[in-house]
Amino acid sequence: MENRYLILAGDARLHALDRLLRQKGARAQHLQTPLRPEDLREKIKSCNILILPTPLSKDERHLFTVSDALYPLSDVFESCHEKQTVFAGALTDAQKAALEATGARCVDFLRLPSFALQNAHFTAQGALRLMLEHTTSFLPQCRVLITGFGKLGKSAAQLLRAVGCRVSVAARSAQQRSEASLLGCCPLSFEELPSTLFLFDFILNTVPAPLFSGEMFRSCKQGCVYLELASAPYGAAQSSFAHSGVHYVFAGSLPGRFCSAGCAKAMLEQIELHTRTGGD
Repeated sequence: MENRYLILAGDARLHALDRLLRQKGARAQHLQTPLRPEDLREKIKSCNILILPTPLSKDERHLFTVSDALYPLSDVFESCHEKQTVFAGALTDAQKAALEATGARCVDFLRLPSFALQNAHFTAQGALRLMLEHTTSFLPQCRVLITGFGKLGKSAAQLLRAVGCRVSVAARSAQQRSEASLLGCCPLSFEELPSTLFLFDFILNTVPAPLFSGEMFRSCKQGCVYLELASAPYGAAQSSFAHSGVHYVFAGSLPGRFCSAGCAKAMLEQIELHTRTGGD
């Protein structure tokens, strides 16, 4: 049976994915316009491969989208069926369970190790783009602090070292700090942050937990740029930057903003793998 692809909402990544599928001659449709609930349910029921946004939702009630169309999660979930494979990203455990309860097979892109690593590279590239947009300084002369050293922290450290930045990494574990040192970065513990923030031109946070207070930011270099790369609850509250002289940049969904074509290609590779072999 020929696969029938339905892509719902999302951002430039899913636009690019739709183009790739059509170039391959696939039966694909990307919906980003409002539909009556009954029409939406009919569209979903008629496909066997449903592709939802990454992240799935920003408000826990609707699919993530950059258009004006609002697709309630409840309407989408209720329309899925056992002959379907559903692809999405950054699902909560409850959302994944709700999809699987319909009988559909659910694949979360960001729970696939190879895709998650690629996504970290895309995010790091987007962070570099934002840094260039927010400075008139010569980037190789800038000092950058990266907080956290998971996939994204490592990708960002490698990329920024490659363009000549002087990179410090604050990480919780001694093992991570040792790995950062081997990459040529200056390792720091979280306890050392308050006494070292004045050194940096950029702070890139990848830790989804409060690390910074307003008092800490008041010790930063005037004009320092803080990029929030983490998910909620984030590394700092936006109110913490008041009267600090630090420029706050919320850097969400960078792969969709700056690397949509590369991300769409990586998504398509996973879709083809999991629809051809059943995946793991």
